[in-house]
Amino acid sequence: MSRRRWILAGILTVTAAAVAAVLLHTVLREPADIVLWSDDPGVAVRVVEGDRSIDVELVGLPIVSGRVAYEGPRMSEDENWKPLHAYAGVSLRSILNRAGVSEGFESVTIVAGDGWNKTIPADAIEGTTACGTPILALSIDATPPSEWDDAPVLVFLSEDERFSNQDMLESFGPERSHYFGDEPATTGMMVKGVLFLVVDFAGGDLPSILDL
Repeated sequence: MSRRRWILAGILTVTAAAVAAVLLHTVLREPADIVLWSDDPGVAVRVVEGDRSIDVELVGLPIVSGRVAYEGPRMSEDENWKPLHAYAGVSLRSILNRAGVSEGFESVTIVAGDGWNKTIPADAIEGTTACGTPILALSIDATPPSEWDDAPVLVFLSEDERFSNQDMLESFGPERSHYFGDEPATTGMMVKGVLFLVVDFAGGDLPSILDL
């Protein structure tokens, strides 16, 4: 090999090693809330609007990600913040869009398989309140949907990464907020294993897992 080719080969080897190191560094530093789900089984929720219902596949909708800590009930003067976690999922607004739900609704009731439910006003669905963007999370701290038994989970991604009790009260009002005893607690707003989104629930029986 000529000296020129030997030098060129050396440069290419060093360059390739540098690129590989940068790529490895990038992968290792990739935010934990950015997750690809191409190999995961489908996850769907049923959107109910009056007499109409449609099943919406979540995997494949635009991914929304962020980190948030929830505030539990204040049993003393000390704050009661839960650990910060990274979540990734799809926004409630995207799910409603896919289901063809118009913007004229007043609220959406999020219903879990065990019957636990919370009602979210329309302005909170649009992400214009202190609670931030509501999503159905499919991943927590990079755990894929197939390995997270609670998914999908209603999560509120507040802009400051802290979903406070005051944020909840301002966003939902006292009637729709969650309480532990007499103390407000955002932790109760985290509906796990969501199966249904009911638009403008008018009373009576909410849909259950028996309806699927």
